[in-house]
Amino acid sequence: ALAYALHEAHRELARLAAERGRLAQEAEALAAELAAGEQAAQDLQAAIRAKADARRAVAEQIMTVKVSLAEESAALEGLRSRLAEREAEWDALVERGRGLNAESAQLQGERQVGEQALADAQAKHRALAAVEASTREQVAQWERARGDLRARAGELEEQWHQVQAALREHEEVWRRLEVRRAQGETELSSVFQRIQEEFGLPWEAAQAESVQGMGRDEILGRIESLRGLIAALGPVNMRAIDEYRELDARVTDLRTQTEDIAAAREALLRLISHLDSVLRVRFQETFDAVNKEFTAVFQQLFGGGKAHLELVEPTTGEPGEGVAQLPLEGDPGIEILVQMPGKKLRTLAALSGGERAMTALALMFALLRVHPSPFCVFDEVEAALDDTNTRKFGALLREMAQTTQVVIITHNKGTMEVADILYGVTMQEPGVSSLVSMRLAHAPVTAAARAPEPAVAVVEAGDG
Repeated sequence: ALAYALHEAHRELARLAAERGRLAQEAEALAAELAAGEQAAQDLQAAIRAKADARRAVAEQIMTVKVSLAEESAALEGLRSRLAEREAEWDALVERGRGLNAESAQLQGERQVGEQALADAQAKHRALAAVEASTREQVAQWERARGDLRARAGELEEQWHQVQAALREHEEVWRRLEVRRAQGETELSSVFQRIQEEFGLPWEAAQAESVQGMGRDEILGRIESLRGLIAALGPVNMRAIDEYRELDARVTDLRTQTEDIAAAREALLRLISHLDSVLRVRFQETFDAVNKEFTAVFQQLFGGGKAHLELVEPTTGEPGEGVAQLPLEGDPGIEILVQMPGKKLRTLAALSGGERAMTALALMFALLRVHPSPFCVFDEVEAALDDTNTRKFGALLREMAQTTQVVIITHNKGTMEVADILYGVTMQEPGVSSLVSMRLAHAPVTAAARAPEPAVAVVEAGDG
């Protein structure tokens, strides 16, 4: 029985040695896993600091570490349970050794029975002592192994506590990062809103307008400088942008109108230039025609001589000095030059009253010949003429009456003689005016006769 017990003890010691090796390997594996867990935790912390968007990956890694720690904790608990079993087995072996000691004492007590039994007992005792020494040595080794295992278990437990603390620290860092991320999102949303309210720009437009290549301190300094400039500006008109847009639209409209006006002005200037050139040509043509007719009529009225019109440039001379006074400064004037039969060439201002009247009538009839009028009214135009010149004037009237209806107001009997119809106003009774009319036969011109009292006569020329 003792040999069997020793054999079983040897087997148990071998099993315990194998178990110790396995436990050592497991402890090394756990140490490697703990080192890997620490490295993973460090990588997790670096990933959390580096990228906020890698939070899910970090959370998954944390969960992986938690699972690994849970598995390691379970393995540690298993080691603890195995260690407790080994301690129980050790206690059983110690108890068994005590039983063997008791049997040895019983054998020593039976020595008195017989020498042979004593010798056998002594032999057994020596054998048991050797076994006990060996057992004690094995137990000492087991004690040392148990101490090593307890120390290793303490170290593993300490490492487990350190891992738990690091995990709690990482979780705390992760929570702080989450809080910081939420704060950052809130601040970023507030910044977006401030940009929208203060500058009227969405974040995308403000980001497109942002200055590239500037550091944060430089940008903050630039912002403070701009804020100082804005503060120096004083109160800001919040409707300035709308007013600027309205004024810009108004300016654009006015600019368009100005351009239209400028274009119209250019068109008018071109038209004026064209009309001016046309009018100059027409004026020159009319001037030449009137000048020709004026010469003819003048010779008809004066029975000879000559007269013509001249264009003169603007001057500052006074009438009577032989220089015409111009109605419009800068435009050429017209000078009338006449030469009576047997006299020198003179200007209109140097003629007598009758000569000026005849010259004016010649110019008037010349104008009517160049541009005939369907109806003419004269008011005592021949009042300054004598009878001879009145007859000449009447001949011109008869000639003009062929194409033009003429109404003339006159006191001159010579003019009345050439009229076709006479109209007169008389006052036979005081305060009562009456109209008198008379048709004259074979008279080419219609005239209006003026009674001693002022009157106005309207005549119809021609055959009727």
